[in-house]
Amino acid sequence: MKKCLRLSILPLLFAGVLFSSCKDDAKKGNPNPIISVTVEDADVILDQENKRIDVLFYEYRSLSSVEATFELVDGASLYTPLGKNPATLDLSDTKWGASVVVQTGDELIYYDIFGAIDYPLMGMNVSAENGEVVGVATIDQNLKNITVKFTHITDFSNVDCEYVVSKNGGQMVSPQTTTCKLDMTKENTVTCSSTRGGTITYSIKPASSPISKDNVPAGWEQVTDRNLPSYMALYTTDDFYGNNAYALLADARASFSVMSQGINELKTIPQFYAEDPTATVMINGSATDDLIVVQGQVVNEGTSGSPTAFGVTQYGYKLIGGTGWNVTWQEAKQNDSLAYYAMYGTNALITDGTKAGGLNNVDLDARSAIGISNVTKEDPGFIVFFVSEKYAGSPGVSVKQVGDIMADWGCYNAINLQGGSGSSMHVAGQPTITPKNGLEAHKLIGCVGVLK
Repeated sequence: MKKCLRLSILPLLFAGVLFSSCKDDAKKGNPNPIISVTVEDADVILDQENKRIDVLFYEYRSLSSVEATFELVDGASLYTPLGKNPATLDLSDTKWGASVVVQTGDELIYYDIFGAIDYPLMGMNVSAENGEVVGVATIDQNLKNITVKFTHITDFSNVDCEYVVSKNGGQMVSPQTTTCKLDMTKENTVTCSSTRGGTITYSIKPASSPISKDNVPAGWEQVTDRNLPSYMALYTTDDFYGNNAYALLADARASFSVMSQGINELKTIPQFYAEDPTATVMINGSATDDLIVVQGQVVNEGTSGSPTAFGVTQYGYKLIGGTGWNVTWQEAKQNDSLAYYAMYGTNALITDGTKAGGLNNVDLDARSAIGISNVTKEDPGFIVFFVSEKYAGSPGVSVKQVGDIMADWGCYNAINLQGGSGSSMHVAGQPTITPKNGLEAHKLIGCVGVLK
């Protein structure tokens, strides 16, 4: 009896195993549940292996509301967006796209979906003769405008440009080649076409650049006999209120630092150069006891509780002005930004685009100053080092006149440095102005600002 019972149970167990196996197979579903995707006036590429869907339009439209129809395998349904087919999708985030989730069996299959518009002209590169990038082009496909923001000093009348056309039948109409030279001191146009995008003409405009020839103050000329990197330019005039003066402009690739061993170890600029002959530019500090920061160390705390200073963080973010500073022997901050290098100034000349009121316009002397343009996420800005001289036959200038010229150079913020006999700037190891007390009479100072 027991033997017969055991034999009768075996078929039931075998049937149970088969049923369980079939049930597990039903849960798995189809690994590729989307058969196709349709979007009006667009091409759709479905990549099953990478679970990616690309929707490509050929004329300007909003990507925030795209209606897509999904053809699914039997038994599959849209899980996200829930039960909606056609589904309205926000594809405006062209970097991260959106997600579509399909339920098949008991599984959820995720697809990434991206939207893009394929225009006849997809990009524009701006470079110098050696291939170095000198500008960034931004295309507004809605307005058909191209704005070129130059990142550093170049000859704006002779700019090398390369157009990037659509991979879907894109071609040049005018000019007929993808490379050309443009005079970017004036407006230009470019015309391109593609198979589905049609023919479009774009206007090309240079963004206002304080380093372009159009923005150099009248009477200033570029000095070309110094060995400077492409991201620096030196300008001079012999008639700045009857004085010689120099302005050194450097774009965001220039690094700023401060050299100092403290106020008790004064040196001349030639002596500072002897310690670091790789410095491209040096501008004077002074012999007074005030703020100096070198590699995050406060060399001098200074006598002023709210100093005026110029500096940078460890990552090159510029700090400038006479407000927001908090200085102790442990650290120096402007607001929440910790200074890695900093040097003092006597007073602010320009703060956030507004010239300081009440600047001295009576006392004339040799002067020096540092300024920066408006720094934004899109535009890292530039630095201006300025000096003007005073000696026999050279009357000197006022602090207000320095503030005015720094504004003319496009400075959004600027500070005045120590003036008088200590005013000095050396470029490529050579002096610019004649020191107040004579050509060889370099004054002992506590620090120098350095550009490389």
